[in-house]
Parts: sequence; C-alpha cells; structure tokens
Amino acid sequence: MRARIKKMPQDYIERLNKKTGLSLAFSPGMPYLRTENVASMKRVRPYIPIVALLLLLSSVISSCRRDTAVRDALARAEALMETDPHAARAVLDSLSDHCSLITDHFSQRDAALYALLKTQADHKCDVPLTSDSLILLATDYYGTKRKSQRAALAQHYLGCTYIEMHRDLDAIEAQLRATTLFPDTTNKYFANSLFHLGLLYSKHYMTDSAWVALGRYRRTESCNSDSVNICYADYYMGATAFFYDDDELTDSLFQCVLNNTKTIVGVRFNTYFQLAKLRFYHQHDVEGALAYLEKTGNYFGEGNGALLTLRADILAQQQQPARAYDFYKKALRNSSDIYVQCMSYEGLASVAPLVNKPDSTRFFIEQYKSLLDSIYTMNRQREIAEIKDKHIVEIHDQQMRARNMRWRFVGVVLLSAFIITLLLLERKRKNEKLRFEQEQNALKQRQIDQKVNDEEQNGVESNPAEESPFLQQFAIEQERVKLYYEQFAASRWKKYLSEHRLDILSKEKVMPAKEMSEFNAYLHSLFADVFLDLLNNNAKVSHLALEYIAMKLLGFDTEHIAYCSQSNVHAVHNRRYYLKEKLTPEWYSFVMGEYGK
Repeated sequence: MRARIKKMPQDYIERLNKKTGLSLAFSPGMPYLRTENVASMKRVRPYIPIVALLLLLSSVISSCRRDTAVRDALARAEALMETDPHAARAVLDSLSDHCSLITDHFSQRDAALYALLKTQADHKCDVPLTSDSLILLATDYYGTKRKSQRAALAQHYLGCTYIEMHRDLDAIEAQLRATTLFPDTTNKYFANSLFHLGLLYSKHYMTDSAWVALGRYRRTESCNSDSVNICYADYYMGATAFFYDDDELTDSLFQCVLNNTKTIVGVRFNTYFQLAKLRFYHQHDVEGALAYLEKTGNYFGEGNGALLTLRADILAQQQQPARAYDFYKKALRNSSDIYVQCMSYEGLASVAPLVNKPDSTRFFIEQYKSLLDSIYTMNRQREIAEIKDKHIVEIHDQQMRARNMRWRFVGVVLLSAFIITLLLLERKRKNEKLRFEQEQNALKQRQIDQKVNDEEQNGVESNPAEESPFLQQFAIEQERVKLYYEQFAASRWKKYLSEHRLDILSKEKVMPAKEMSEFNAYLHSLFADVFLDLLNNNAKVSHLALEYIAMKLLGFDTEHIAYCSQSNVHAVHNRRYYLKEKLTPEWYSFVMGEYGK
C-alpha cells in the first residue's frame, strides 16, 4: 500500500484537490495522505467546550422551567381543592398518569405534595383508594416530628386510605397521629380525624372511646357550622348511646336528627330503623317499633337483611313462628353481613322447634356459635387499646421532648444572659479602672507641671496673691484621696466592714490576721502615690503609721481603725501624738483633716 501511494502522480493529487476543495499533500515517510487543513481544525476545537457548556445551561434552564411549571400546577391544584376538587384532580392528572413518572422526574418535595393532593382529590371525588403506595410518599417526606398542616393531612388521608382498604388498626393509628400533628385544632380536617376515629371505635364496640371521639367532634366549629355535619354527629352519638343502654339520651339524639331540616335522606331512614330497634329491644314497644319499621320499609325495601331480622324478631314476639322463620331465612339469603347472619341463626334456633323442625336446631346453634366466634375474632379491642396506649406514650414522649427543649432554651437564654452580664460587669470594671488610671495620670502630670513651674520661678519674687506651692500640692492630694475613696467604696472591703459592723462596735473583736494582711496590702497599693509624696518630706514615718494615715484619710473612725489594725481604742488615740511628732505640720494637718480650716 505504501509503495502504491508513493507512486501516485502529482497531477492526480492536484486534480483531487480541485474536486474536493481540500489541500492534500503526500508525505513520503508516511503510509497515508494528510491534509494541510490541520490549523483550521485546531481553530474549531476550542469551541467544543463552549458548545457543551451551552447545552448544559439549556438543559438546566429547561429543567428549571419544568420544575416551575410543576410547582405552579401543584399550587393551582391545592388552591382548587376546597372549592372544586374535580378541577383540582384534573390539574393533577395533567401532570402525570403514572406514579413512577412522579418519583422519577419530580423533586422529592414536589412528589410528596403531588402524592398528598392526588390522594386528597381522589377521596373527595369518591374515587376508591385501593393502595397506600402513593400517600406513603407524602407521609415519609413530611414525617411526624413537628406539627404542620401537610404532615397532618398526609396522616389523615393515610387513615382514610386504610379505612377503604379495611385495615382498621392502621387507620386508627394514622388518624391518632394526625390529631397530634395539626397546628390548629379548629381545622376541619382535625375534626374529620376525630369523626373517623369515633366510627372506627364504634365499629369495634369500643363504646367509651367512640363516645369521647364523637363528643369532641360534635363540639368542633367545623361540625357546629354545618347542619349536615350535626346530623351525622347526632346520629352516630345516638347509635353509641344505644350500647350504653341510655334510652332517654339515645331517643333524644335520634329525635334531634329527625328534627334537623338538613338531615340527608339516608341518615333519616337509618334513624327510623334505630328508633325501631330502641322501641322493640329496650322499651318493648312493639307498636312503636312497627310504626318506625313501616317508614324504613318504604326506603330500604324488603331486601334489607337487618330490617328482615328485626321484623322476624317482632313476629316471634307476636307468637307467629312460621312467619318469623320465613323472615329469618329471607334475611340469610339477602345479606352477607356477619352480624345479620349471626342474629338470624340465633332466631332460627329459637323458632325451629315451634315450626316442627327440631332436627335443624342443632345446626342453627352451631352456625350461630361459629359466627359469634368470628365476630369476637374480628373485634380488635385489645390491639386497638395497645395502639392507643402506644399513641399516649408517643404523645408523652413528644411533650417531654418539647419540655426538655423549652428547658434547654431557657437554660441557654439564662446562660447567655449570665455571660453577657459578666461581660458587661467586666467591661464596666475595666472602664472604671481605665478612668481611675487616667485620673491618676492626670494628677501626676499636674504634679510634674507644678514642679516645673516651681523650678522656673525659683529666685523670682513671689506674689502673695498667687496660690502657694504647698497649697497647690495638697489640692492634688485631696483630689487623689477623693478618687481613692471612690475606689474603696466599690471594693469588697467596704462590704466586708458593713457585714462586721457588730464586731466593730463591740470593741472586743479584731479583724483576723489573714484579712488584716490582705487589707493592709490593699491600702498600700491604693495609696501608693500619696505615700510616696508623704515619705519625700517625712522619711521617718513607719509602716504601721502609713496604714493608720490611709484609714484616717478614708474617714475611718477610731473603732474601725482599732478593728482593722488589731489594736485597742487607747492605742489608736496614741498614734495621733506619734504622727504629730513624725509629720510636718502641713502633712499632719492634712491627715487629720485640719488643713485650711
């Protein structure tokens, strides 16, 4: 191949260049043709990253636009949910027809909101909820750690889903959790959760729990503001009171349902049936029961199993066993409800001997016992009680956590306030110390300036009208003593002497050695500048005399000086004479407060 290319004529290459528009050349050292367009190719390559970046930006922008469109649609559906749930459902259906698309293409937040709104819309539009997979997306995202409307709604509709799936225990647990998550108990969905709990408890013959839940629902604003809700509440509370054997309360509640002008037809005729049962089973009023049965028959017809069983019981009471037997049989054929069948077999067992069918009695009794055992098995009171106890424990734990958080918050606030107070006090102390030092320095500077002026005026005749140098010096000393007293008043020693006032007045006790040593050191540190000036003119003053001078300048009386120096009053008086001998007259007058008087 290489030899063939090498023998390629030059004119052929030129003709090929004209046809292709390229500039081809042949390299003898290479077994292939190369182009001289390499520079142009290199000029194209730097644009490749730019193109990739533009494509990436366009995909990000399109994704943002899609997310914005999804969130706008979810917000629109949420706004329509209360007024027009069908329109809200249509908006949600326009987003996606498959749940998998939601989880694949939506953000986690949008998917959770979609799952909640879709379940809510389906429930409001009477679409059967046959799976909990969608609403679990919402409950997993919103959680149960903190109260929020969406977290509570997610649990509420999870409970509604389980009710339709006949998972009563899960439904009770979800509705109980929902009641603790609503931030506002005046919310209508909080009331709905109470209503569902009441029905679930009643279904499992937990009469006390059902009465409490329905009573709480009846007192909510959501119930009292709607007459239809009132009729439902009164009806189910009446049905619950029926199991309490409180005939007066039961009849009163059912009469409230009948007197309610907004009571729907189905509830009204169910109330007639409940009143018929009340009249017959509790009040033994056959005529009253038959009157209400006639009203219910017009609505339910002759195929209702519960109605047929009640008619059979009345006929058996009226000594019509043959007709009662036929009604029991008809009830079995027309109803698959386990409670109706159980009551029918019980009635058949009682009337069979009266219609010459004693052989069937044993079979009826066995069927009755079997169904009764099934009813007891279906009755999940123990499991429901465990769920309630667990829920109470969870609430207690939440309350304890909230209380601990409050205490922690209070502790943090108090600790912060304590630290801030300490910082402010420290700042105040530093400011006071700085002010004290500045005033001390100012006094020292005045003293230096005074000495300079005295040296400059040496040999010059003094003017009697001018202030004498000694008077100027002691003016500075007086300002220092005033400054020292302010420092002493803010120190711990002022408080110490106040606390030991009784010891000082007793004249029998003295300051302990350790405190006296610390107090004397404090005095020497405080009066350092005054002592320095005093010793310049009075070199023979002792250490103890300096401490006496400091206490005297601070205004201590004889008893305080005696206590602080571990002396008696007589010794303190003698120090006055000692100082008169050791100090110059000017300094003695200054210490004793007699200077200038």
